[in-house]
Amino acid sequence: MKRRLGWRQVSRDELSGHLEHVEVTASEAVGEASLYRCQGKSGESVAISLPSGAGLIIELRREVAPVLERRRQSEPGEEDK
Repeated sequence: MKRRLGWRQVSRDELSGHLEHVEVTASEAVGEASLYRCQGKSGESVAISLPSGAGLIIELRREVAPVLERRRQSEPGEEDK
């Protein structure tokens, strides 16, 4: 299955809260923005602190297989029909 990127815009407080609950594995300043590569219980993310005071959190999301595909995978022997 493919993984997709999901992102959400957050306030400075929400960004700070996110950084408190993950391990920051790398950080870098790019212009006036700060980027943080994070590893947490739910997986890998990138947190970006923007000069405007807002932030972005970008997370890897696992794509869920369509219902039909999940049924085919869960029913052994069905592929022979």
